Amino acid sequence: MCRIVPTALLLSFAITSRAVAQTSPDCARPAERPSFVFHNGFWLNLHNFLHRAAKERRGVNDELPAAMTVAAHDTARTRGLTPPERDAWERALQVYLTYPVALGNTDSIVSRLNERLAGARDDGDLRDVDIDATVRQALLLAAPVYREVWWAAHDRRNREWIASLRGLLAPSETCLVRFITQGLSADWPAAPVTVDASVYASWFGAYMTQPPVHVTLSSNARGNQGTLGLEVLLHEAGHALLGPLDSALVATAARQGRLLPRELAHLMLFYTAGEAVRTFVPGHVPYAETFGVWKQNASAERYRALLEREWQPHLEGRRALADAVARIVDRLPRQAM
Repeated sequence: MCRIVPTALLLSFAITSRAVAQTSPDCARPAERPSFVFHNGFWLNLHNFLHRAAKERRGVNDELPAAMTVAAHDTARTRGLTPPERDAWERALQVYLTYPVALGNTDSIVSRLNERLAGARDDGDLRDVDIDATVRQALLLAAPVYREVWWAAHDRRNREWIASLRGLLAPSETCLVRFITQGLSADWPAAPVTVDASVYASWFGAYMTQPPVHVTLSSNARGNQGTLGLEVLLHEAGHALLGPLDSALVATAARQGRLLPRELAHLMLFYTAGEAVRTFVPGHVPYAETFGVWKQNASAERYRALLEREWQPHLEGRRALADAVARIVDRLPRQAM
Protein backbone atom coordinates (compact mmCIF):
# COMPACT_ATOMS: atom_id res chain seq x y z
CA MET A 1 0.00 0.00 0.00
CA CYS A 2 1.11 3.49 -0.73
CA ARG A 3 2.80 5.39 2.09
CA ILE A 4 5.08 8.33 2.70
CA VAL A 5 7.88 7.40 5.08
CA PRO A 6 11.43 8.60 5.71
CA THR A 7 13.83 6.87 3.33
CA ALA A 8 16.64 6.38 5.84
CA LEU A 9 16.58 3.09 7.71
CA LEU A 10 16.96 3.00 11.47
CA LEU A 11 20.20 1.14 11.97
CA SER A 12 20.06 0.35 15.65
CA PHE A 13 19.76 -3.39 16.09
CA ALA A 14 17.57 -3.73 19.18
CA ILE A 15 15.39 -6.80 18.97
CA THR A 16 13.27 -8.27 21.68
CA SER A 17 11.66 -11.67 21.73
CA ARG A 18 8.07 -10.74 22.44
CA ALA A 19 5.54 -13.51 21.99
CA VAL A 20 2.41 -12.72 20.00
CA ALA A 21 -0.73 -13.96 21.70
CA GLN A 22 -3.08 -15.85 19.42
CA THR A 23 -6.22 -15.42 21.47
CA SER A 24 -7.10 -13.32 24.47
CA PRO A 25 -10.23 -12.73 26.51
CA ASP A 26 -9.54 -9.00 26.68
CA CYS A 27 -9.80 -8.22 22.94
CA ALA A 28 -12.94 -6.16 23.41
CA ARG A 29 -11.79 -4.50 26.62
CA PRO A 30 -11.38 -0.77 25.95
CA ALA A 31 -7.76 0.31 25.86
CA GLU A 32 -6.51 2.98 28.26
CA ARG A 33 -6.57 5.31 25.28
CA PRO A 34 -7.86 4.82 21.72
CA SER A 35 -5.39 3.56 19.14
CA PHE A 36 -7.15 5.44 16.31
CA VAL A 37 -9.22 8.60 15.92
CA PHE A 38 -11.33 9.02 12.80
CA HIS A 39 -11.91 12.18 10.82
CA ASN A 40 -13.80 13.28 7.72
CA GLY A 41 -12.62 16.65 6.45
CA PHE A 42 -13.90 18.80 3.60
CA TRP A 43 -10.60 20.31 2.45
CA LEU A 44 -8.58 17.08 2.33
CA ASN A 45 -11.38 15.41 0.39
CA LEU A 46 -11.48 18.28 -2.09
CA HIS A 47 -7.69 18.22 -2.49
CA ASN A 48 -7.68 14.48 -3.22
CA PHE A 49 -10.72 14.79 -5.50
CA LEU A 50 -8.95 17.44 -7.58
CA HIS A 51 -5.94 15.10 -7.85
CA ARG A 52 -8.25 12.38 -9.14
CA ALA A 53 -9.94 14.74 -11.61
CA ALA A 54 -6.53 15.90 -12.87
CA LYS A 55 -5.48 12.28 -13.47
CA GLU A 56 -8.65 11.64 -15.43
CA ARG A 57 -8.04 14.77 -17.53
CA ARG A 58 -4.52 13.54 -18.34
CA GLY A 59 -5.87 10.12 -19.25
CA VAL A 60 -3.96 8.43 -16.42
CA ASN A 61 -5.57 5.20 -15.27
CA ASP A 62 -3.12 3.79 -12.74
CA GLU A 63 -5.46 2.71 -9.96
CA LEU A 64 -5.08 -0.84 -8.74
CA PRO A 65 -8.20 -3.03 -8.74
CA ALA A 66 -8.29 -2.72 -4.94
CA ALA A 67 -8.47 1.09 -5.21
CA MET A 68 -11.33 1.20 -7.70
CA THR A 69 -14.71 2.49 -6.64
CA VAL A 70 -17.43 0.37 -5.09
CA ALA A 71 -20.07 3.10 -5.23
CA ALA A 72 -19.77 5.13 -8.41
CA HIS A 73 -23.24 6.61 -7.90
CA ASP A 74 -22.06 8.15 -4.63
CA THR A 75 -19.35 10.12 -6.38
CA ALA A 76 -21.20 11.22 -9.50
CA ARG A 77 -22.37 14.79 -9.96
CA THR A 78 -25.77 15.58 -8.55
CA ARG A 79 -26.32 17.86 -11.56
CA GLY A 80 -24.49 19.54 -14.40
CA LEU A 81 -22.28 22.55 -13.72
CA THR A 82 -23.44 26.04 -14.54
CA PRO A 83 -21.10 28.11 -16.77
CA PRO A 84 -19.64 30.05 -13.79
CA GLU A 85 -19.16 26.81 -11.86
CA ARG A 86 -17.52 25.15 -14.84
CA ASP A 87 -15.14 28.10 -15.21
CA ALA A 88 -14.18 28.07 -11.52
CA TRP A 89 -13.69 24.31 -11.47
CA GLU A 90 -11.62 24.40 -14.65
CA ARG A 91 -9.31 27.10 -13.30
CA ALA A 92 -8.77 25.13 -10.10
CA LEU A 93 -8.17 21.94 -12.05
CA GLN A 94 -5.51 23.62 -14.19
CA VAL A 95 -3.48 24.24 -11.04
CA TYR A 96 -3.65 20.54 -10.20
CA LEU A 97 -2.65 19.70 -13.75
CA THR A 98 0.39 21.96 -13.97
CA TYR A 99 1.58 23.41 -10.65
CA PRO A 100 4.40 21.40 -9.02
CA VAL A 101 3.28 21.97 -5.42
CA ALA A 102 -0.28 20.83 -6.20
CA LEU A 103 1.06 17.87 -8.15
CA GLY A 104 2.80 16.69 -4.97
CA ASN A 105 5.92 15.30 -6.60
CA THR A 106 7.84 14.95 -3.32
CA ASP A 107 6.95 13.23 -0.07
CA SER A 108 7.58 16.36 1.99
CA ILE A 109 5.13 18.42 -0.09
CA VAL A 110 2.44 15.75 0.10
CA SER A 111 2.90 15.36 3.84
CA ARG A 112 2.83 19.10 4.52
CA LEU A 113 -0.30 19.71 2.43
CA ASN A 114 -2.00 16.61 3.80
CA GLU A 115 -1.51 17.55 7.45
CA ARG A 116 -2.50 21.16 7.10
CA LEU A 117 -5.59 20.52 4.98
CA ALA A 118 -6.70 17.66 7.24
CA GLY A 119 -6.62 20.04 10.20
CA ALA A 120 -8.41 22.93 8.47
CA ARG A 121 -11.90 23.92 9.59
CA ASP A 122 -14.53 22.66 7.18
CA ASP A 123 -16.32 26.00 7.26
CA GLY A 124 -13.13 28.08 7.14
CA ASP A 125 -11.52 29.99 4.29
CA LEU A 126 -7.95 28.59 4.71
CA ARG A 127 -6.58 31.99 5.72
CA ASP A 128 -5.16 30.54 8.90
CA VAL A 129 -3.76 27.45 7.14
CA ASP A 130 -0.09 27.68 6.16
CA ILE A 131 -0.13 26.30 2.61
CA ASP A 132 1.11 27.49 -0.76
CA ALA A 133 -0.84 30.54 -1.96
CA THR A 134 -1.50 29.14 -5.45
CA VAL A 135 -2.89 25.89 -4.03
CA ARG A 136 -5.01 27.85 -1.56
CA GLN A 137 -6.51 29.93 -4.34
CA ALA A 138 -7.29 26.82 -6.40
CA LEU A 139 -9.03 25.18 -3.46
CA LEU A 140 -11.03 28.32 -2.71
CA LEU A 141 -12.12 28.50 -6.35
CA ALA A 142 -13.24 24.89 -6.37
CA ALA A 143 -14.79 24.78 -2.89
CA PRO A 144 -18.24 26.30 -3.66
CA VAL A 145 -18.65 23.99 -6.64
CA TYR A 146 -17.56 20.93 -4.68
CA ARG A 147 -19.89 21.76 -1.77
CA GLU A 148 -22.85 22.19 -4.08
CA VAL A 149 -22.32 19.31 -6.52
CA TRP A 150 -20.32 16.53 -4.82
CA TRP A 151 -19.68 17.01 -1.12
CA ALA A 152 -23.03 15.84 0.28
CA ALA A 153 -22.56 12.42 -1.33
CA HIS A 154 -18.88 12.21 -0.38
CA ASP A 155 -19.57 13.28 3.19
CA ARG A 156 -22.32 10.65 3.52
CA ARG A 157 -20.12 7.94 2.07
CA ASN A 158 -17.24 8.80 4.42
CA ARG A 159 -19.44 8.85 7.51
CA GLU A 160 -21.05 5.51 6.69
CA TRP A 161 -17.65 3.95 6.04
CA ILE A 162 -16.19 5.28 9.31
CA ALA A 163 -19.16 3.88 11.24
CA SER A 164 -18.71 0.49 9.59
CA LEU A 165 -14.96 0.39 10.26
CA ARG A 166 -15.41 1.44 13.88
CA GLY A 167 -17.93 -1.34 14.33
CA LEU A 168 -15.49 -3.92 12.97
CA LEU A 169 -12.57 -2.57 14.99
CA ALA A 170 -14.26 -2.31 18.40
CA PRO A 171 -14.57 -6.03 19.29
CA SER A 172 -10.86 -6.76 18.81
CA GLU A 173 -8.96 -3.46 18.71
CA THR A 174 -6.84 -4.26 21.77
CA CYS A 175 -5.71 -7.61 20.40
CA LEU A 176 -5.18 -6.40 16.83
CA VAL A 177 -2.91 -3.58 17.96
CA ARG A 178 -1.05 -5.90 20.32
CA PHE A 179 -0.55 -8.42 17.51
CA ILE A 180 0.95 -5.78 15.20
CA THR A 181 3.20 -4.17 17.79
CA GLN A 182 4.49 -7.45 19.19
CA GLY A 183 4.87 -8.98 15.75
CA LEU A 184 6.97 -6.03 14.57
CA SER A 185 8.65 -5.57 17.98
CA ALA A 186 7.67 -1.92 18.02
CA ASP A 187 5.72 0.48 20.22
CA TRP A 188 2.46 2.06 19.13
CA PRO A 189 2.71 5.84 18.58
CA ALA A 190 2.33 7.91 21.73
CA ALA A 191 -0.68 9.73 20.29
CA PRO A 192 -3.62 7.93 18.67
CA VAL A 193 -3.23 7.47 14.92
CA THR A 194 -5.46 9.89 13.03
CA VAL A 195 -7.41 8.22 10.23
CA ASP A 196 -8.93 10.44 7.57
CA ALA A 197 -11.67 9.14 5.32
CA SER A 198 -11.41 10.43 1.78
CA VAL A 199 -13.48 9.28 -1.19
CA TYR A 200 -10.19 9.09 -3.12
CA ALA A 201 -6.79 8.40 -1.57
CA SER A 202 -4.10 7.95 -4.22
CA TRP A 203 -3.72 5.26 -6.86
CA PHE A 204 -3.49 2.66 -4.09
CA GLY A 205 -6.54 3.77 -2.12
CA ALA A 206 -4.49 4.43 1.02
CA TYR A 207 -1.41 6.28 2.23
CA MET A 208 0.39 7.19 5.44
CA THR A 209 2.25 10.36 6.34
CA GLN A 210 4.46 11.07 9.35
CA PRO A 211 5.19 12.65 11.72
CA PRO A 212 2.69 12.53 13.26
CA VAL A 213 1.43 9.16 12.06
CA HIS A 214 -1.60 9.94 9.91
CA VAL A 215 -3.43 7.42 7.74
CA THR A 216 -5.69 8.44 4.85
CA LEU A 217 -7.96 5.74 3.45
CA SER A 218 -10.37 5.83 0.54
CA SER A 219 -13.88 5.17 1.77
CA ASN A 220 -14.77 4.22 -1.79
CA ALA A 221 -12.00 1.73 -2.60
CA ARG A 222 -12.94 -1.93 -3.05
CA GLY A 223 -9.96 -3.00 -0.96
CA ASN A 224 -11.02 -0.87 2.01
CA GLN A 225 -14.45 -2.39 2.58
CA GLY A 226 -15.39 -4.71 5.43
CA THR A 227 -12.60 -6.62 7.12
CA LEU A 228 -10.24 -5.68 4.28
CA GLY A 229 -10.53 -2.08 5.47
CA LEU A 230 -9.57 -3.22 8.94
CA GLU A 231 -6.45 -4.88 7.56
CA VAL A 232 -5.52 -1.86 5.43
CA LEU A 233 -5.87 0.34 8.51
CA LEU A 234 -3.40 -1.84 10.42
CA HIS A 235 -1.11 -2.10 7.41
CA GLU A 236 -0.84 1.64 6.87
CA ALA A 237 -0.30 2.34 10.57
CA GLY A 238 2.22 -0.51 10.55
CA HIS A 239 4.49 1.42 8.19
CA ALA A 240 5.32 3.64 11.15
CA LEU A 241 6.37 0.58 13.16
CA LEU A 242 8.84 -0.94 10.70
CA GLY A 243 12.00 0.60 12.17
CA PRO A 244 13.02 -2.39 14.34
CA LEU A 245 12.25 -4.89 11.59
CA ASP A 246 14.10 -2.84 8.95
CA SER A 247 17.08 -2.57 11.27
CA ALA A 248 17.07 -6.28 11.99
CA LEU A 249 16.89 -7.17 8.30
CA VAL A 250 19.67 -4.76 7.31
CA ALA A 251 22.03 -5.79 10.11
CA THR A 252 21.40 -9.51 9.64
CA ALA A 253 21.83 -9.34 5.86
CA ALA A 254 25.12 -7.46 6.29
CA ARG A 255 26.36 -9.96 8.84
CA GLN A 256 25.40 -12.95 6.68
CA GLY A 257 26.53 -11.40 3.39
CA ARG A 258 23.08 -11.63 1.84
CA LEU A 259 21.29 -9.44 -0.71
CA LEU A 260 18.29 -7.79 0.94
CA PRO A 261 15.35 -7.19 -1.45
CA ARG A 262 13.80 -3.74 -1.11
CA GLU A 263 10.29 -5.16 -0.98
CA LEU A 264 10.88 -7.75 1.75
CA ALA A 265 9.89 -5.65 4.78
CA HIS A 266 6.75 -4.48 2.96
CA LEU A 267 5.77 -8.04 2.12
CA MET A 268 6.34 -8.99 5.76
CA LEU A 269 3.98 -6.16 6.73
CA PHE A 270 1.38 -7.44 4.26
CA TYR A 271 1.67 -10.88 5.81
CA THR A 272 1.59 -9.63 9.41
CA ALA A 273 -1.44 -7.34 9.01
CA GLY A 274 -3.30 -10.07 7.16
CA GLU A 275 -2.57 -12.62 9.86
CA ALA A 276 -3.59 -10.16 12.59
CA VAL A 277 -7.09 -9.77 11.18
CA ARG A 278 -7.40 -13.44 10.19
CA THR A 279 -6.49 -14.43 13.77
CA PHE A 280 -9.11 -12.30 15.50
CA VAL A 281 -11.86 -11.87 12.87
CA PRO A 282 -13.29 -15.21 11.73
CA GLY A 283 -13.64 -15.65 7.98
CA HIS A 284 -11.25 -12.88 6.98
CA VAL A 285 -9.30 -13.48 3.76
CA PRO A 286 -6.13 -11.34 3.79
CA TYR A 287 -5.70 -8.49 1.34
CA ALA A 288 -2.64 -10.05 -0.30
CA GLU A 289 -4.62 -13.18 -1.08
CA THR A 290 -7.72 -11.32 -2.23
CA PHE A 291 -5.86 -9.03 -4.63
CA GLY A 292 -3.10 -11.36 -5.80
CA VAL A 293 -0.07 -9.76 -4.13
CA TRP A 294 1.55 -13.18 -3.76
CA LYS A 295 0.79 -14.12 -7.37
CA GLN A 296 2.28 -11.06 -9.05
CA ASN A 297 5.54 -12.90 -9.80
CA ALA A 298 7.62 -15.94 -8.87
CA SER A 299 9.60 -13.96 -6.27
CA ALA A 300 6.44 -12.98 -4.37
CA GLU A 301 5.31 -16.60 -4.31
CA ARG A 302 8.68 -17.69 -2.91
CA TYR A 303 8.55 -15.00 -0.23
CA ARG A 304 5.07 -16.08 0.81
CA ALA A 305 6.26 -19.65 1.27
CA LEU A 306 9.30 -18.41 3.19
CA LEU A 307 7.17 -16.26 5.50
CA GLU A 308 4.73 -19.09 6.14
CA ARG A 309 7.63 -21.31 7.15
CA GLU A 310 9.87 -18.89 9.07
CA TRP A 311 7.81 -15.81 10.06
CA GLN A 312 4.53 -17.45 11.02
CA PRO A 313 6.10 -19.23 14.04
CA HIS A 314 7.17 -15.83 15.35
CA LEU A 315 3.65 -14.44 14.96
CA GLU A 316 2.38 -17.44 16.89
CA GLY A 317 4.82 -16.77 19.72
CA ARG A 318 6.95 -19.84 19.06
CA ARG A 319 10.06 -18.07 17.75
CA ALA A 320 11.90 -14.87 18.72
CA LEU A 321 12.02 -12.08 16.16
CA ALA A 322 15.82 -12.25 15.88
CA ASP A 323 15.67 -15.97 15.13
CA ALA A 324 12.86 -15.52 12.58
CA VAL A 325 14.74 -12.75 10.78
CA ALA A 326 17.96 -14.79 10.75
CA ARG A 327 16.17 -17.77 9.23
CA ILE A 328 14.52 -15.59 6.55
CA VAL A 329 17.74 -13.78 5.63
CA ASP A 330 19.63 -17.07 5.47
CA ARG A 331 17.39 -18.07 2.53
CA LEU A 332 18.24 -14.93 0.52
CA PRO A 333 20.88 -14.88 -2.27
CA ARG A 334 24.45 -14.20 -1.27
CA GLN A 335 26.16 -10.95 -2.20
CA ALA A 336 28.65 -11.18 -5.04
CA MET A 337 32.22 -11.42 -3.79
